[in-house]
Amino acid sequence: MPPAIQPIPRKLVLISTEAAGGSHRDRRAALFERFGSPEVGALARRRFLEEQGHPDMASIDAWRRLAMPHYTRIPRDPDMARRAINRSEVLQWFTRPGGESRSFNMLGDLHRIQCPTLVLGGEDDPIHPIESQADIAAALPAPLVQFERFENCRHAVVPDARERAMAVIGDFIARR
Repeated sequence: MPPAIQPIPRKLVLISTEAAGGSHRDRRAALFERFGSPEVGALARRRFLEEQGHPDMASIDAWRRLAMPHYTRIPRDPDMARRAINRSEVLQWFTRPGGESRSFNMLGDLHRIQCPTLVLGGEDDPIHPIESQADIAAALPAPLVQFERFENCRHAVVPDARERAMAVIGDFIARR
């Protein structure tokens, strides 16, 4: 039997993400403190700088209550949050001390992407700082990448700058 043909996507859009876990940790903690409070900054330092991650459910609950509201500039739609399926145990596993949130690294493989790729990032994203998007854009094949930075946006570029984000995405998709 012949080998299966691997389909190549025609276009790829990456929004507010990272390719290497645990990068830019100092910047994350500083942004959470800047947008939140000293208490939020302390939570971020424990999560990102002190290697504690989320060791228990109380830590996850505190993170959700105190830090997550600072992911976006515009408050999240509460109906959207109610419709989401959250698995706290998955987050705890991923962010536990020694968890994958710090150890994964796909930067070395990004050169293998063969389709036009749009990378969008918020200048004020506290969970995946803009430097994470810059790392991705730099690791992709230069002729294929379009990197767009969004001022006054945090982790949710589309809700924080809906008109511009949708225009950039639409133009990128429509381009041949």
